[in-house]
Amino acid sequence: MTRRTLACALVVSLFLAATLAAADWPQFRGPNHDNKSTETGLLKTWPAGGPKLLWTATGCGAGYGSPAVSGSTIYLTGDVDGKACLLTFDLNGKPKNHAAFGKENTVDPSKFFGGRSTPTVEGGFVYVAGAFGELACLDAKTLAPKWQINISEKFHGKLPQWEYADSPLIDGDNLICTPGGPNATIVALNKKTGETVWTSKGLSDSAAYATCARMTLDKMPTIVTMTAKGLVGVSAKTGQFLWRFDKLVNPYANCPSPVFLGNRIFCASAFAAGAVDLRVTESGVVATEAWMSKDLHSRTGGYVLVDGYIYGNNEVGPICLDWKTGEKKWSAERKEMGCVTYADGMLYILGETTRKVALAQASPDGFTVAGEFTLPGGGKDPFWAYPALANGRLYVRHWDSLFCYDIKAEAK
Repeated sequence: MTRRTLACALVVSLFLAATLAAADWPQFRGPNHDNKSTETGLLKTWPAGGPKLLWTATGCGAGYGSPAVSGSTIYLTGDVDGKACLLTFDLNGKPKNHAAFGKENTVDPSKFFGGRSTPTVEGGFVYVAGAFGELACLDAKTLAPKWQINISEKFHGKLPQWEYADSPLIDGDNLICTPGGPNATIVALNKKTGETVWTSKGLSDSAAYATCARMTLDKMPTIVTMTAKGLVGVSAKTGQFLWRFDKLVNPYANCPSPVFLGNRIFCASAFAAGAVDLRVTESGVVATEAWMSKDLHSRTGGYVLVDGYIYGNNEVGPICLDWKTGEKKWSAERKEMGCVTYADGMLYILGETTRKVALAQASPDGFTVAGEFTLPGGGKDPFWAYPALANGRLYVRHWDSLFCYDIKAEAK
């Protein structure tokens, strides 16, 4: 092989590796924490009955955590035999391995909702969180533990009414999580050792159910999340408390994570709290309301920002808002609050209680369904796990089961 041929082969190999990596879904809300995939070549319409169901895996444990997909492995958390567990499957839905982390659950099973955190896969390790404050770093292949702590105990965090639900956020060398303790609403840990890097001194809100997001707002690296008292921002470098916005909070469950663009943040909550667009100025330390809307409410399923428009799945159905003004462009009366995921110009809409998955165009001109199917099985538990979209496949988790659908368009 000539040097030129070898160099070309190396370039092609690196390109293919980058392409495959970009198609993974290694953490909560996808590769960029915005519930969007960069994949293309996906179906624009579904046949009657929906796309092909490739397989169904059972034995995922009790819980609502979304799947993470990295390389040839699918990662899930679930409660198995009373313990928080990490479970892995291959791309054919066959079990590979599982490992327990954390203490045994002693809560009355009839009152416990199971695990609800999504694993975060990064740098050869997987980071997992349990409902009762367990936080662990495991080898991504062997699931051997590297370190483990309980954030509720270490930071004196008060357990939320429905236990912890946030997923680990990796920010450089740090792991960000939300114990909700005194001067430690948000903390940064060294991802390699679990040792404390900083705590949010000056901020002592109790934890809610949202996962932190990392943003650069007016040149300030910022960690933003919803707490039990409001939407807050702290310095990503030091944990210094920067600002809060409390008009969005509801007294029951603040779950969705915010999205951002430039120096603007969008976030929505449920139970009539509505949605807000914040402008962050003065080197990232001041957040002011640009507009609020009562048209969009989001309980657990979040929203996506696409080409200047916000698409959400409201308490009465899908909705589209203009990102600049908050104007409602359209809403659809489908009576199926739930999750919205985006890929290749299309919205994937999962109904929270209807078991229906719909495909629709991401367009401000109107809501047009391009296919729909009903997930198999029974059960009364809501569909709270966000779907994952990786390498031409759609993964939907429901309690103990995981469904995998082929959504690739046929080559022409």
